[in-house]
Amino acid sequence: MKTASAASPTPRRLELHLSYACGQRCAFCSESLRMARWRRSPLKAEEVSAVLCERRRAGFDHVTFTGGEPTAHPLLPAALLAARKLGFKTYLTTNGGLFARKDYAREVLPLVDELCLSVHGPDAELHDASTRTPGSFARAMKALENIERHIGRSGRIYLLANTVVTRLNWERLDETLSLLLSRAAIRHCLLSNVAPEGRAARAYPVLAVPLSKWRARLPALIRLFEGSGVVLRLFGLPLCVLGGRREFSNDAHFSPRATVERRSLGGRPGLMGFLSRDAGRRRRRPAVCRSCAAREECAGVFDRYLDAFGDCELEPLLTSAPAVAAQVRAEAKS
Repeated sequence: MKTASAASPTPRRLELHLSYACGQRCAFCSESLRMARWRRSPLKAEEVSAVLCERRRAGFDHVTFTGGEPTAHPLLPAALLAARKLGFKTYLTTNGGLFARKDYAREVLPLVDELCLSVHGPDAELHDASTRTPGSFARAMKALENIERHIGRSGRIYLLANTVVTRLNWERLDETLSLLLSRAAIRHCLLSNVAPEGRAARAYPVLAVPLSKWRARLPALIRLFEGSGVVLRLFGLPLCVLGGRREFSNDAHFSPRATVERRSLGGRPGLMGFLSRDAGRRRRRPAVCRSCAAREECAGVFDRYLDAFGDCELEPLLTSAPAVAAQVRAEAKS
């Protein structure tokens, strides 16, 4: 397996793209191009085993199985079991997939430590419009019921919910979050600003919510979570849009990781690993950010956003992000 940045310090988190199949056609899918290319070349058992063993020997202790939809790969149960036996903590990202089936949930969930379930609307009308897949909301809710049942019996699995925010679901975002907050098993909500990759790249100017709207709405979003005990994090937004509230920025909690995915090596399907030491995927800091006191703490803005909308919505912070956050908290208490 070829490594793109052999000189980079080795992280402890592994992200393994197990599947290149998915039963949904999400308008914002970042993996659509890779899935189209590699759908007929799923990972083999020996490849999965080799990656897990190699990375465990290198000191990795956390593995995320992702895709595509990882439950679409028949190897997932065996891969999870192998990872557990090697001493990995296991994390799964899913749209619900086969977890809507009680038998599959009973078999696989005991092998999962952390699970992130995608929910993009408060009801079938909006969620299914975002995924462009009729019945996807019903399957996600059935999966959630089965996951909750497992957690209720075992007390295990740290359950997260991920909502990719676009102009499709922006107006009803409060309703989506209220649904998620009503489910006691969910401990963490991630709001993901749509990334300009895959299918989303083509329609990005239509899908992306203006940063000015994010900035105006953030205080109300934060208030929804007050006293809930549920963690709120936001991906893909610069710190100035978050008002310096570093505690809500997913950037601030990013862990260096290695991603292993299917690539062409010598004209044949192979695997390649890439090291990511920060959250700056497809993001950059334009000239206006040079005077920002939080510049070194922020991954910046998606390059496609700057190309489409410019940098006029950015407002450099005059003090560091931790100082701004402390000031906001103090004002809230007074």
